[in-house]
Amino acid sequence: MCGTRTRTAVTPPTAHTPPQTHDHFTAARLRFNANLLAVAVSSMMSAGISTSVLAEEPPAAENKGPALEEVTVTARRREENAQEVPIALKVMDAEYLEKQNIVELESLATAVPAVTISNTGTSSNAPIVAVRGQRPTDTTLSLDQSIPIYFNEVVMTPSQGTNLAFYDLSNIQVLKGPQGTLFGRNTTGGALLITPAAPTLEQEGYVQIKAGNYNLWGLEGAFNMPVSDNLQFRVAGFTTKRDGYQDVVSDNDLKGEELWDEDSQGLRIGMNLDFDNFSNLTMLAYDENDMLSRAPVISGYAPIQLGGLIEAAYNQNGEMDAALARQKNRSAHDVEIDLLGRETVENFFASNTTQFEISDSLSIKNIFGYRTVETTRTVDADGTAFPIFSNGISDYGAEVTRDPEGAEVIDAEQFSNEFQLLGSTDKIEWITGLYWYKMNASQDGLTQVFSGNIPTPAPGIFLPAFIYQASPVGDVNNEAYGIFGEATYHFDEEWALTLGLRQSWDERSVTVKNQKQAPPTPPLEFNLVTDPLECAVKDKNGNTEPDCARTESETFSSPTGRIVVSYTPDDSTLIYGSVSTGYRSGGFNLRAVDNETLKPFDEETVVTYEIGHKAEWDSVRTAVAAYVQKYDDIQKTVALFTGSNFETSTINAASATIQGFEADVMWAVTNDLVLTLGYAYTDASYDKWIAEVRDPDTNTMVEVDASDDDFGFTPKNTATVSASYTLPTSAELGEMTLSGSVYWQDEMVNFAIPSEFEVTVTDDALREVAYESINVKSYAVANLRFDWRNMMNSDFDSALTVSNVNDKEYVIGGFNQIDSLGLVESAYGPPRTIIGSLRYNF
Repeated sequence: MCGTRTRTAVTPPTAHTPPQTHDHFTAARLRFNANLLAVAVSSMMSAGISTSVLAEEPPAAENKGPALEEVTVTARRREENAQEVPIALKVMDAEYLEKQNIVELESLATAVPAVTISNTGTSSNAPIVAVRGQRPTDTTLSLDQSIPIYFNEVVMTPSQGTNLAFYDLSNIQVLKGPQGTLFGRNTTGGALLITPAAPTLEQEGYVQIKAGNYNLWGLEGAFNMPVSDNLQFRVAGFTTKRDGYQDVVSDNDLKGEELWDEDSQGLRIGMNLDFDNFSNLTMLAYDENDMLSRAPVISGYAPIQLGGLIEAAYNQNGEMDAALARQKNRSAHDVEIDLLGRETVENFFASNTTQFEISDSLSIKNIFGYRTVETTRTVDADGTAFPIFSNGISDYGAEVTRDPEGAEVIDAEQFSNEFQLLGSTDKIEWITGLYWYKMNASQDGLTQVFSGNIPTPAPGIFLPAFIYQASPVGDVNNEAYGIFGEATYHFDEEWALTLGLRQSWDERSVTVKNQKQAPPTPPLEFNLVTDPLECAVKDKNGNTEPDCARTESETFSSPTGRIVVSYTPDDSTLIYGSVSTGYRSGGFNLRAVDNETLKPFDEETVVTYEIGHKAEWDSVRTAVAAYVQKYDDIQKTVALFTGSNFETSTINAASATIQGFEADVMWAVTNDLVLTLGYAYTDASYDKWIAEVRDPDTNTMVEVDASDDDFGFTPKNTATVSASYTLPTSAELGEMTLSGSVYWQDEMVNFAIPSEFEVTVTDDALREVAYESINVKSYAVANLRFDWRNMMNSDFDSALTVSNVNDKEYVIGGFNQIDSLGLVESAYGPPRTIIGSLRYNF
């Protein structure tokens, strides 16, 4: 191997997280949190200045660039070289995250092959993580995610509020394939592990300021304070403000507003107690964000929607057609809206990790987690300046709405605890554990599905229409238990066998409280004040629930396991084969109103067969894996016809086979030049999928064979290439490094069911428009960064980062309503950003 090898400890997560109470943001509260952060950062700066006065002169910069370093991971709950772990994984340390300008979870979308991070198009704070084609189709409170997100070994549910700002981190790890025999929460697709920097024995820290286009400015800092050899503290915080990435170009009073901005801040405190055979790490964190909601971009329209209301109200003279044409002829970051929405998020997180070494070969570990998340959201969700679809209600008759009523409000609280017993002998390393998790959450809010004037047979006579509903509204209570264990037996120095087993139990309960608009008299002439909502929830006999609340519960359980055979012919090579099974709990549909939509959906399962090879060839490091997944009872959110209404429900809709190949290569060409390549091939196909879609001629649901449809948001080929070159400079000048990367993916289908267009779109020309609207062309995104460390032999670092150098407009999310409103909406990634930063290390 080229260069000196150093060990970099990396720690992944385990337990779980909660959410809770709601409270609207107030100016006073924001000022309080900003002041709190300012005090913390100023204390770091003053401490840093006094420290630097006593510190020795920094060592002279050497003309020596990066060499391959040993990366230590804890993916199997013990410290190991990543190259010796028989699991496909990707590790990104703090320096990598910084160089790639990965500042939040959504930024990972263009960083890791075979991993996509998307959203629904109407929120930036509920990302959907997919690995190897496994991607949930919804973000409701009652639906588990395929790829859970862990923070400091605690799983974070629900997905709302998980688009966290990345600051003062140790690393991020992406594990691919089913998890559960080592992790507290069972999963089918993998796990995303975020590890914050923990307190250490060294008194040090940093303060960093940054500024960029879109009027971005930010302040970040951390201070590590060892009180003694047994007690250490670490405090970190940040604040960021930025103008919006989207410009409103509507020909109305909202023109000139900037959407998808940022006003966020966070504070994290860590305390570590460490004695001879005992350690206890407590982590507390708070973050918040307040922004004008991003708007989806209309990418398709077909006049087939139920009732023909949009066509009658807004396309009599081709207005909708013109709106779609305007959007296609301008930047995806220029949008038209008529309702100005706002989104707020508050997260509080706490974890406590206790470890006790009973002997040199036996130890116990306990991980307690707690989380609350509170979100509010109003958003114009149709991508036009017409009041068609929104979270929150338009001011009826007004051209624009600035402060809509009926915000979606989500409150969630989560507790979890995981107890582990770890041991080893000369031949065996093992772990066993018990796991408990509980989440209580609620959701409320109004959804507008149409507002407009409907023409009548009488010339020039129109009737006002205003259709809205309260959905999804209800409470969710999830509780899970698990017992797990895994052991690795070493036959000799070359061969090893790993066996893992888990039993999971999930108790799911949902109380639905959905309401709909009362039928007006006379028809269509009504408003929000005079025509209140009525209960939409029916009891088992089909009668309206008197208190408009119906509770259903169910228990799901499944065993899962893992078998691995690994062969290590020498110190630099690992060959392995594994079979693992995964399970994602069943549950209920929070949007349900009756027996049909309240049917529980079953658990989905996966069996993964994988072979892999990891090796080091002097200055080259490689890791390749090939896999086949048999994916059954796939959970999908689909439209259902209940006799008088069209509703959505989650059902077990399909089975599939996903197979692929992945490769990661790192080459230290010289001590100053390092090249990396990552590639993933993902071939996902349905074995069987019989979907039900609406026949617009009969207003009934008919079956369609969707088995030949593509997986949504699953490009077959993705790749990343990067280079880092350290310039030859003198010690007095400091170290200068130029880095660049390119992410590429080929074409894909976003989120629709293409086969449904054969039934729902009878016009050939319109069908072609519908097909075009769901296809995402291949694209590439490039990034550049220049780092100047130890500037002029000082404690200052500076950097200039350009993300999305080519200013590519690329799709990262959206939703399909072609069957109901006739609309297809897309969400795009950020435009080109240029950020300069100055950092003082002490």
